[in-house]
Amino acid sequence: MEAVVSTQSTGRILCSLGGVSLEDVRVDRGSVELREALAASPGGCIPTLQLPTNEVVCQSLAITRYLGAITGYCGSTPVENLKLDQFAEILYDLIAEYDTVVKESDPVSKEQKKKEAFKSDSYFYRYLGHLEALLTDDGPFLLQAKMTWADIVIMSFLELKQTPNFGREDLLATFPRLSAQYNAVRKSIAGYLENRPKTPK
Repeated sequence: MEAVVSTQSTGRILCSLGGVSLEDVRVDRGSVELREALAASPGGCIPTLQLPTNEVVCQSLAITRYLGAITGYCGSTPVENLKLDQFAEILYDLIAEYDTVVKESDPVSKEQKKKEAFKSDSYFYRYLGHLEALLTDDGPFLLQAKMTWADIVIMSFLELKQTPNFGREDLLATFPRLSAQYNAVRKSIAGYLENRPKTPK
């Protein structure tokens, strides 16, 4: 199977793990290619995925669920898939709230909002607490021994948020299960991480 994905690290990881042939299309802000990608997207947004039928679909979470399903990195029952969706939706609630920081145009206000977001009593830590509670000590992943797309999604998000410029290095210090999940995912995809293409800044 072949896929065309625009800008989504989790999608690239799943395609690599599942042996899905991928045409990885990157677009720059303000470019003609970006305008064309947005025009071709049914929701006017990226990332997008071009299916084997040439139909283009969008929305990162929908694409991730689909790629998880076709590569086997998903649940085995409706209840397991429900748990994956629940976990991801809580994470996306956090991302939506943090988006106010990302979209802040004033540099001083942006830096202040970022500092507030990463205080230990902030909404950021509250959401991480919810996610921590959904993991167990029986295995590092959400479905214990089986890694799924939901584990990869949160690893991709937390990877950036544990760097000084975008978060704090000790972000997971008080979340042992999230830390174990994060490290287990990185160990499972170490080959991909070592050879992954660099995303232009």
